[in-house]
Amino acid sequence: MTVNIDSMTAEEFSLKNAVLEIHDINQSPAKISLQSATLILPPPFNTFTELDIHCKQFSWHEHYLECSDGHGRFNSEKFKTQFFDFSIQLQDNKTKITIKRLSLAGGMLSVYMQEEADQWQVRIKAKNIDLVKLQTWFSLEGLTVTQGMLDFNMQLKGTQTTIQRLIIRALLTKLSIQDQQGKLASESADLQTEFTLRKNKTGWRWHSNNWLTGDLYVDPVYLQLNKDDEFTVSAQGLWQPGQKKIQVQKFHIEHPHYLELKGNAELSYQSEFKMETADLTLYVPQLKLATPVYLLPFLESSAFHAIELAGIADVQLKIKQHKLQDASIVVSHLFLAEAENKWAIKQANASINWSKNGSNKQSSYINWQHLNIQAIPFQAGQLDFVSYARQVELLKPANLALLGGLLSIKRFSFSATENSEDANVYFAADIKKLSLQQLTKALDWTPLSGTISGYIPSVRYQDKTLSLDGNIKMQVFDGEVIIKDLASSGLFSDFPQFYTGIEFDRLDLQAVTHTFDIGYIEGRLSGTVQNLYLENWKPVSFYAWVGTPEDDNSRHRISQQAVENIASIGGGGISDVLSRGFLGLFSTFGYRKLGFGCYLYQGVCQLMGVEAVDNGFYLIKGGGLPRIDIIGYNPRLDWNVLLNRLNRIEASDEVIVE
Repeated sequence: MTVNIDSMTAEEFSLKNAVLEIHDINQSPAKISLQSATLILPPPFNTFTELDIHCKQFSWHEHYLECSDGHGRFNSEKFKTQFFDFSIQLQDNKTKITIKRLSLAGGMLSVYMQEEADQWQVRIKAKNIDLVKLQTWFSLEGLTVTQGMLDFNMQLKGTQTTIQRLIIRALLTKLSIQDQQGKLASESADLQTEFTLRKNKTGWRWHSNNWLTGDLYVDPVYLQLNKDDEFTVSAQGLWQPGQKKIQVQKFHIEHPHYLELKGNAELSYQSEFKMETADLTLYVPQLKLATPVYLLPFLESSAFHAIELAGIADVQLKIKQHKLQDASIVVSHLFLAEAENKWAIKQANASINWSKNGSNKQSSYINWQHLNIQAIPFQAGQLDFVSYARQVELLKPANLALLGGLLSIKRFSFSATENSEDANVYFAADIKKLSLQQLTKALDWTPLSGTISGYIPSVRYQDKTLSLDGNIKMQVFDGEVIIKDLASSGLFSDFPQFYTGIEFDRLDLQAVTHTFDIGYIEGRLSGTVQNLYLENWKPVSFYAWVGTPEDDNSRHRISQQAVENIASIGGGGISDVLSRGFLGLFSTFGYRKLGFGCYLYQGVCQLMGVEAVDNGFYLIKGGGLPRIDIIGYNPRLDWNVLLNRLNRIEASDEVIVE
């Protein structure tokens, strides 16, 4: 029997120019074939031409049809010429169709379909699919596959036109991909995945397991994974397409030895993807391993790009409406250091709790055995504080031992502004007997002796301006130094401005000159620096004076070296006079008073001394025996020249020794 079909259509399917032949109907088995047909399917399969189907063993009875030995061939623009084997069994309400040895992208594909009483299932198996060839048919937008093989097994079950269950098991090997933006890439990666989807009354129950090894780059993180530390991801939940929601009831991500992340979340995709709620727990067993891989890539352009971090971390996060609500971080055996050794903390433990809601704040602490800030070493200590919203506040005063003394922090608070571009800071503290010798050694400054004690009443940083409420008093060189009217704007910008005033009261010159290599001087020194203004840390203007106090009854002696160095401020020298003359017989001289002043304006320093004389001024006015006077005759001096003279301590001809 031969049937010629010009056209047969049904919704998106169409069969044209087909010849159906049935041979040996009365024999068993019969034969059937469909030849020279054009089959039009919906995208992406599109048109199949020259469709030939032959069945060598064909049985046809009442309510029963079976083809147990079928072979077929078709041509397609995408798939070229394809050959396959098949079998069909139709019996009342039961249908079975099997397709085997269908070649696809260098591999083999088989399909099994069964329907019985409106219940149906489909199984598709694929082996050795070349993903490079496959992408010519099914390309992924913006993604290029340069290497990879695919094996997969897919099962679908359903009723009539509704899918009830979907199960996919796939293995991708030697996968190498890259996106156009260079933000995603893999090299010889192996991915094993299992995915299950089941329909219920409220939506779709789903479950997923994934195992990954190989090289993977997800901007900016780069992973090198082997069998011993394969990356695993498992999750399960509920998908509600009607409400456009995905409930992740449980998920678990693990990179052995590096991190473990687990929790639950609720996602929505109404107009945009949003995390409605999430409870996350992150455990990092070795921060030393995890930091270079997962943290430092995000800090490359920041000031923390080269930090060293070690210890154990346990983090808990609560998210609502795509925003962090609560956070808890517990760190033990912490080591944190900046590569240039500007700061470091060692053998530390911390429990930090943060809440967006100030009414839900919990106490936090951090303690340490060793702490260094700008090379200044702190002994073991602890800070107790609360952190909420954009604020951090010290819970109770903290006494921190350092430099042989004590820094007693009375109050500290930090509050970031709404736009996070500024902050308000409040700080008050006492300083008790900090060793100047230890401080200058730690900072690699000129060695100083003595101690510093003082009170910092209140330091504020607000509206990008640093200001001092009250005065900072320090006891140093057996005298007192007072810093007042302290203020700064643009402190952390490229053009900081700084304002202050300083007072010196009865500093011991013997202690001062013993510290600095300027010669030996006995006596007391008082002075002031008024209206000091700096731009980019360079003086622009000030009025400064230091000299012998009027009521100083201490012994006044000065060495030859000190005389020469003070004289050099005027631009000349007296070393030859001292060495050749009568004065050269003495190592020290008596003086009644000394003093030096400068008024800086527009780069020029107006110099002054303790007393005017003729066309000059006394820098040192002699007294006692042997007596020596140092007089300067250059009242105006370029500021940079003065700095050079103070640095070089050179001789000058503009000084007269009497």
